[in-house]
Amino acid sequence: MRQRIRWGSLVFTFLLLVALVSLPIMVGCAGDDATTTTAGGTETSDTSMAPPEQDKIIIGAARPVSGVNSFFEENAFGPAYKLWVQDVNAAGGINVAGKMLPVEMKVYDDQSDLDTSMRLLTKLMEEDKVDFVFPPTSTAFLFAAAGVANAHNYILMSAEGGATTLEKEMEKGDLPYYFQALSYSNHDQMPAFAEILNEAGAKTAAVVYLDDLHGIEYQAQAAVFLSGAGVEIVSNVAIPGDIKDMSSIIKQIQERNPDVVAFFAYPPQNILAMQTMIQLNYNPKAVLLGPGGSFQFFANIFGPAMEGVMFEGAWSVNSSPEAKAYYDKLADFMGTTDNIDFWGAIIYRAELEFFQQAIEKAGTLDQDKIAEVMRTEHFPTVMSPDTFFTNGIFDVSSYSGQIGQWQNGVAEVIDVGDKRTAAPIYPKPSWPAPTETTAGQ
Repeated sequence: MRQRIRWGSLVFTFLLLVALVSLPIMVGCAGDDATTTTAGGTETSDTSMAPPEQDKIIIGAARPVSGVNSFFEENAFGPAYKLWVQDVNAAGGINVAGKMLPVEMKVYDDQSDLDTSMRLLTKLMEEDKVDFVFPPTSTAFLFAAAGVANAHNYILMSAEGGATTLEKEMEKGDLPYYFQALSYSNHDQMPAFAEILNEAGAKTAAVVYLDDLHGIEYQAQAAVFLSGAGVEIVSNVAIPGDIKDMSSIIKQIQERNPDVVAFFAYPPQNILAMQTMIQLNYNPKAVLLGPGGSFQFFANIFGPAMEGVMFEGAWSVNSSPEAKAYYDKLADFMGTTDNIDFWGAIIYRAELEFFQQAIEKAGTLDQDKIAEVMRTEHFPTVMSPDTFFTNGIFDVSSYSGQIGQWQNGVAEVIDVGDKRTAAPIYPKPSWPAPTETTAGQ
């Protein structure tokens, strides 16, 4: 018990700690102050267009530098755009109609508050008149920001968020300037998960989901696709975000003895779920974890107990030489491998590379012309040699994968098909003895 409390406390502190990333980019603290950094790119642009008169491109963002979502600014899209800024800066600027323009980032701290985020996003477009805007964090913020950006005719790509609710709004034609990059439940994670379980021969599953937008959506899509693959859901339980004890839920699931248990929740609940299953020595044939399960720190914390555990994502250092090179570069930039995300990290980089190439292809900073290029063109990125949007959403074929699994401490893609980097382990191994991992102590 002593060990469990120690690492659990460590993770809690880790998730909430707000630290400064080493890149010399400064962001505004509480209030509206903001500072800048510079970047650039390499592609050849359409020189038939007249080069812009301005000498730099300003990109604005309202990001959670502080507050409950600060982990994502520090470890998810935050380091992705900062590293991109650093890389393109070394190339001298983004080539717009033959003119190399450095990029200046103007970042405000939205303090993880929705109203503040939308106010600052509006300020960036109306008062600061930035050239482009980058997205806020979380699906709820993204949903609101998509509407605000479209009302101002500004392109907005997603980052840490995405949902069927946004997809439905896009289908109505109400968000022509919005582009969804991150994969999510029916695009195409639950279909891929169902294929994997069908291939493995799983027949029954239990679902534990957080009673919020993320959890409700995922459990609904799991019900559709798992039942279509012949997997019966024998238990479906909602949990609150502040749950402290999951033992009764796990015991009830254990009595039903499903082949698979899926946890559609966030890191604190997923950590508690793993803890509880190990303590009760409940070992289903397959376990799927939601957000958090794709981060290297999760595998580091649980050690051998993570062998065979699946997660939403996914990409792998074994996906391609380009993926491995980006992993090394990102780890060096962040100063650690602990916080590499094997769901979103490569997607964020790919969307930034795509965006830069779209600007250079358009040969202008005009939002409408760039948006049209983004809707229609295919570009090579770190994620895929053929990356493109279909109906404003990254095409499924562009992703490195949808479902991952930890094998020997390495995140592997286990999708059925050519994206697979390793065959799925099914059934997964039994939990190791308590002396081999701190997770069950």
